Amino acid sequence: MKIILSEKYGRLASWMRKLPAQGVCGEVLRNDRNTLWCERVAGEEFVVKRFAVPLRLNRWVYTFFRPTKARRSYDYSLRLRRSGIAVADPVGYIECRRGLLFHTGYYVSKRLPYPTLQQLDREPQARQFEILDAFAAFTVRLHEKGVLDYDYNPGNIFYYREDGAWNFALIDVNRMAFRRNLSRRDCVEMLHHLDWETPYLDYVLIRYAELRRWDWKLLSGAVLLKQGINLPVRIRRFFKRLIGRK
Repeated sequence: MKIILSEKYGRLASWMRKLPAQGVCGEVLRNDRNTLWCERVAGEEFVVKRFAVPLRLNRWVYTFFRPTKARRSYDYSLRLRRSGIAVADPVGYIECRRGLLFHTGYYVSKRLPYPTLQQLDREPQARQFEILDAFAAFTVRLHEKGVLDYDYNPGNIFYYREDGAWNFALIDVNRMAFRRNLSRRDCVEMLHHLDWETPYLDYVLIRYAELRRWDWKLLSGAVLLKQGINLPVRIRRFFKRLIGRK
């Protein structure tokens, strides 16, 4: 078992070592392909993400050729923080093997006490558009820094108010690319993951295009076309949200 732990959270070493044997303990946040739960340790709340056991071929890949999702979550979080992008505070990660091959990965982060953009409809309408304005500017800043997030959806983006301004923090950051410059196609690829209700999505795309001095009609058309190609995925996400609200 390999454990990498931030110096800031060295006090959690004993707890981290016990995680694989202990299993799920605490408030379960998600239990599908990957499992997320929250534990309170020494008066603080931490989120543990246990990644699904990969197929045997991918176990070879993660053992010898490619960083695991757990490691990427940790490394990418540190890289984003160095770039001035807020993320859930990275605590560390665990990689477990069976025999010679990688088997299971765990990533641990500090729990964020904020709502996600998936809950934006709970805000007063005037505030919603104020937040969306700030979010469009945040997305432009990500793209100007060369950050390409392949899981850029409302459930993975937290929002909060600090120093009189709306700010955003990312979670679930293991599927990312960092490039010197992003093409328009790259930006569309990231924006199409915003599987929001149409008024929110349209507004963000218009504000984004204005900030970049792009044609918003062309941008919206490209994003909606891309979402149409992925319609089965959007339908599944819609019904998951519907069930979750019940």
